Amino acid sequence: MPNKENIFPEETELSEIVLQKTNQAFEMIRQEDTDHVDKTAFRSRIFFRQKAVAIAVVCILAVSSISAAAAIHQYWGRGMKGNIQASDAQQQELTESGAAKVYRDDPDYSSLAVTDNGVTIVPDTVIVDDRFAYMSFRISGYSVDEGVEPGFETIEVYQGDNPEDKDSRVNMTGTMYDGIKPDKKGAPVYEDGSSIESYEDGNTIRHYKDRDGTMEYVIQASIVNESDSLLGKTMHVKFKNLGSHLKAGFISAMEGNWNFEITLSDVNLTRNIKVGQEVEGTDFVMEDIIISPISMRVNYSVSKAPETKEDDIGIPEVRGVVLKDGTKIPYLTNGGATGYTDSTMSNAYQMAGYTRVIDVDEITALIVLTSSGNKKVEIPISEKKG
Repeated sequence: MPNKENIFPEETELSEIVLQKTNQAFEMIRQEDTDHVDKTAFRSRIFFRQKAVAIAVVCILAVSSISAAAAIHQYWGRGMKGNIQASDAQQQELTESGAAKVYRDDPDYSSLAVTDNGVTIVPDTVIVDDRFAYMSFRISGYSVDEGVEPGFETIEVYQGDNPEDKDSRVNMTGTMYDGIKPDKKGAPVYEDGSSIESYEDGNTIRHYKDRDGTMEYVIQASIVNESDSLLGKTMHVKFKNLGSHLKAGFISAMEGNWNFEITLSDVNLTRNIKVGQEVEGTDFVMEDIIISPISMRVNYSVSKAPETKEDDIGIPEVRGVVLKDGTKIPYLTNGGATGYTDSTMSNAYQMAGYTRVIDVDEITALIVLTSSGNKKVEIPISEKKG
């Protein structure tokens, strides 16, 4: 997915050994004389009885050094790129670091697939830091009519081995990728950057199918306990029954169970940056941020907690960032949680995922939305790295 903030080096310098291995690999491919390549309203934590189903056990291996695989671009699936945009170089960098995993590059890719009732689902791309996990799954063998929103009857996502354990809970949102992404200003556009079109009845035209006829379901999961971490954890993902979402509710079209165990990477790309800045117009001081290329946690001290108004508990929220070149990304954060760390309400936090990958070194300020008056202020963070 195009992204003009080209934050990682576009070129990777490879050793002679790597180049030699790569050339040998291409020569083997050339000699194969091959004619063609065969391309190939959820409810969180709903439990159900089922027949024995196949479970694909998937492991994300941390990559400690660049190998011959670095010569091959490891592009994320369209669903993942539509939900958290990244340049080709950013995708490669996060994949080589071990924070992201592209399963199509796995030699055992076909063995990871689960097929039920003629429909095959397989993990496509997974990206993780200590707070958030982004997981996309490729679906083949199922389609819906144009204008119909495909989906699952239930999706269960939990960490650990015991779904009944309160520590297994995660916050989760999921969607069938529809070919629409936000542009730099946050406005929706199609993957190629073209404007959104509508049917005669006014409903938005959505493109769920890729060119090869497959679809992708994308999940964003995050910790419930603000002191928890997802690094190295086992994530269970269980899909049940395919169909379509209509105004009247979910219409089941096919029964099936597709279950996965995903071992998340333990690679930690987060950094702590000391801030110590008052948030203008509030009684909050932004003490520090714990930030990665895909999410952030903001810690506040509070001299006087504001009165809560329905769902508004008065905590300022980071919405975007300012980069060194002056570029403002006002709609960066997407999903997460805010809260007070204890009953005294003297300390607060915000956790948020992103809509695009960000280079932490390029950030000079945070764009913060205050609760009072919905005013946006900028908090400088440069030269205060801890």
